[in-house]
Amino acid sequence: MKTIALKKHTPFSVWRNHARECLSRNLPPSQILWQNGDAAQDLFTSDTNAIAAVSPAMPVPKSFIELAELAICNADPHRYALLYKILWRLCHENRALMNLKTDNDILKLNGLIKAVRRDAYKIKAFLRFQQVEHSLDERFVAWYEPEHYTLELSLPFFQTRFRNMTWSILTPYLTAHWDREALNISENENPEHRPQKDRIEDYWLKYYATTFNPARPKKQAMLTQMPKKYWKNMPETVLIKEMLHTSEARARKMIEDSK
Repeated sequence: MKTIALKKHTPFSVWRNHARECLSRNLPPSQILWQNGDAAQDLFTSDTNAIAAVSPAMPVPKSFIELAELAICNADPHRYALLYKILWRLCHENRALMNLKTDNDILKLNGLIKAVRRDAYKIKAFLRFQQVEHSLDERFVAWYEPEHYTLELSLPFFQTRFRNMTWSILTPYLTAHWDREALNISENENPEHRPQKDRIEDYWLKYYATTFNPARPKKQAMLTQMPKKYWKNMPETVLIKEMLHTSEARARKMIEDSK
């Protein structure tokens, strides 16, 4: 039994090197234990030289590579094992496995990818920047806690949308810094550090409150689009409970004032 220990957030290229080594040694999925956790970093590091000396494995379909790069961003601790199992089956069982949409392993893979894509979209919708004091330039910082490891997938959107801003996005596992020219990504060494309330937040709260329609409160629809687990990262959510509570009274007043 071969044990491979990876960090919780492991780049696809690192997993691929380990998978190539296992394939070159003809190790079936049942003979590999994929460990998922930061405590395993020492074991992972010690095996790097051995991996570099392994010759590349046989080519696999491009579709597998593209989907595996997405699936590995999922936080499911079993994703490494699932990806290797599919890779093994592609090489030893069926080269057309990726086309079998009803295959149990392919169904699991697509489930991981669907969750990753949804999470990457949520970052774009729910991330909130705050202005912070900076000696040289105006800077904006955002703290966000994605469900999966999807920050890197979402960064092209922020580079395009806020290309003229100097900003940083902090997550529990990575930080991204944009200086209007280059993007720098690194591990977050201080996950406890978060931006504090700023003056822009007050303007945003006022704007959010004025756009609320008390005559058409759709709580369930709101929760479907904005689940409560994301509320802690969004300043406007402190207003929701009060706005829903007073919606009927405000609606009645609107009707009376219109007469």
